[in-house]
Amino acid sequence: MALEIVKAVLVTLGGLGVFLFGMKILGDYLQNAAGDQIKTLLGKVGNNRFAAVGIGTVVTAVIQSSSATTVMVVGFVNAGIMTLFQATGIIMGANIGTTITAQIVALQFLPVTEFFIMLTGIGFFMTMISKPKVKTAGMIIAGFGMIFAGLYIMSAAMKTISEMDQIRNLFVSATNPFLLFFIGLLITGIVQSSSATTGILITMAGQGLVTLDAALFATLGINIGTCVTALLAGIGANANAKRASVIHLLFNCFGSLVFFIICYLAPVSTWLQAAFPEIQTQIAMFHTIFNVVTTLLLIGFIKPLVKLATLMVPERKKSEEESDLKYADERLLSSPAVALGQVRRELMRMLDDAYANLTLSLNAIRDVDLSGQDEFDKRDKAIMRSKGALVQYLIKLSDGDPGVEAETEIATYHKTISDIDRIADLAQNIMEFTASLKQNNAKISPAGVEELAQMREALDSLKAGVQEEFDRKDISLSSEIEGMEQKVDKLYLAMEDAHLARMKSGECTAFTATIYIPLVNNLERIGDHLFNIFRGMKTYVKEPAKAHEEVTAAE
Repeated sequence: MALEIVKAVLVTLGGLGVFLFGMKILGDYLQNAAGDQIKTLLGKVGNNRFAAVGIGTVVTAVIQSSSATTVMVVGFVNAGIMTLFQATGIIMGANIGTTITAQIVALQFLPVTEFFIMLTGIGFFMTMISKPKVKTAGMIIAGFGMIFAGLYIMSAAMKTISEMDQIRNLFVSATNPFLLFFIGLLITGIVQSSSATTGILITMAGQGLVTLDAALFATLGINIGTCVTALLAGIGANANAKRASVIHLLFNCFGSLVFFIICYLAPVSTWLQAAFPEIQTQIAMFHTIFNVVTTLLLIGFIKPLVKLATLMVPERKKSEEESDLKYADERLLSSPAVALGQVRRELMRMLDDAYANLTLSLNAIRDVDLSGQDEFDKRDKAIMRSKGALVQYLIKLSDGDPGVEAETEIATYHKTISDIDRIADLAQNIMEFTASLKQNNAKISPAGVEELAQMREALDSLKAGVQEEFDRKDISLSSEIEGMEQKVDKLYLAMEDAHLARMKSGECTAFTATIYIPLVNNLERIGDHLFNIFRGMKTYVKEPAKAHEEVTAAE
């Protein structure tokens, strides 16, 4: 008997491993496939609490993990791009969205388990096809099949245990509501996956090892245990991010307290048995009802929840040290598609800083004035810090095995960092040219200053066009951007010829030529680096459909 118990436990652990691995594959690949849509959805969160709850529900239903959604939210709050009010609504929705997993697990009582397990094989064979989209779809299908394969294995092992009267009686005799509550909390806190704990609970109930009453109290504990992940994510974050984690805990604690009292005093299990035929569905529906009702009770009290969290987590007396990265929070690394979206924002912030230094250097050389040198140097050091931090962030993102398409994008971003770094270096060269002019009591001629203004205008247009397309992840204005870059090249040649003509006429000295010619060359190279940033997108952004041309042809 002892040997049989050991074998059953080992098989159960194996089944749990298959189940968890299937959940991870399904969640990761769904998240990558819907990455841009998730980022778009989260970006649309306004101050409408109902919209926030809806977005949180949809996102969590897609990525199959309330913990992942909550960690993302903590990351966004930490980066300062989401308010606590918005985060609270999403967290409430995430708690509703995660109940989809329990509903999927509850399907195991239907005579379709074998069919779902078959999907594992179908998905695996799809991954052998070279097309990335087919591979992704194959992994999603295989992950879904593995969930049911894991449940099937666990169910078979637990059936063996349930046939042993002594063991069965031991499980069934556990009826203390407080004990069951803390068991659910503890196991979920250790595993850090409410989906896994709920899956085990539903499987045990299906084999008669757990009564419905016991499962209800354990489910309440599970809902608090899942907050551990968010609380861990808040460690090292700013005060607002920690408050988001606390709000998640407050939400579940309030709901669990209310439902604990209801379950203790009212015949909830009888109501569920009357409404739903199978114990698996009864547990899954209780999980859903718990989160929906708790959300309905608290949705009107988001502001008081935020105030309470603010009181519980006060601001630090000592000002927090500013991070080198503003948007790319490490908590988002588990969601590669979302993390890449934040990297894009960091790159454009870094480009803005480099271009601000370029503007400062062009003003300096026009007026032969170095009063802005300290501001320039301070920003240049910030650019260097951002560069180092962003490179390390991308390395960590690659280490997480984000997928082939994401790796291509990451490789391009390393080149983009290099291009922005070179723009910053070229701006530094221009400041050094200004120092040479000042030292030799010289200046650029009025005609040269006018030409520089024209070049600056051309670069401004090119930078604005590149940034707009980069922000939208779009290359539909390819011909326009190329035209802007060619204009910079033509201006460079014209400026070079015009300066040589001024030298012949005596309007400019030979010394100013040693400054002006390298200066315009530097500006032309800045145009090249701006264009490189746009051109790099062609490696990971598809060519736009030429719908306009087709419509024109049809007309």
